[in-house]
Amino acid sequence: MASKRGGLLTLKEMTEGSGCTPRTVRYYEREGLLQAARSSGGHRQFPPGELDRLNFILALREAGWSLEEITALLAVREQTRPDHHACRQLESMVSGHIAQLEHKIGLLNRLRDDLQATRQALAVCDGCTETPGKAITCEACTRLPALDALPQGFRNSWRGVEARAAPPRPRSLHVVGR
Repeated sequence: MASKRGGLLTLKEMTEGSGCTPRTVRYYEREGLLQAARSSGGHRQFPPGELDRLNFILALREAGWSLEEITALLAVREQTRPDHHACRQLESMVSGHIAQLEHKIGLLNRLRDDLQATRQALAVCDGCTETPGKAITCEACTRLPALDALPQGFRNSWRGVEARAAPPRPRSLHVVGR
């Protein structure tokens, strides 16, 4: 993103380059995650690298990182001496977060697959619900597998009343205890 002010970016350019709101940029600046100088008129002026930093922060937040985790990650080298200690600490932090992300990716993949299967089951149900006034008895349906063989999303949404009354299933999308 090119700026007319000697390479410095305005608040508007930061928001346009990141897709976030001015309030978010100001918040991260107050928290010390972004740095801006002030023009003679008091307007924020960000070095171009701050836009890259902002986009990284936004990606980490979208991935579920807390503000404290982001602050710690970005401050390791500045707060730890000598550099070889900072390097080891940062590597350890990054490794831990990679493991958490891999766990989340596995969960998200299982959830996506379950929801796709739910969508397929709903396509079958759509045929039964097309006729207005037709009594629907899902329990007697022969077009779909038994309740316990249906995707978790389908069981707990479309067939929720039955699923609540059914005995618990040992397998689910969420894996307790990582």
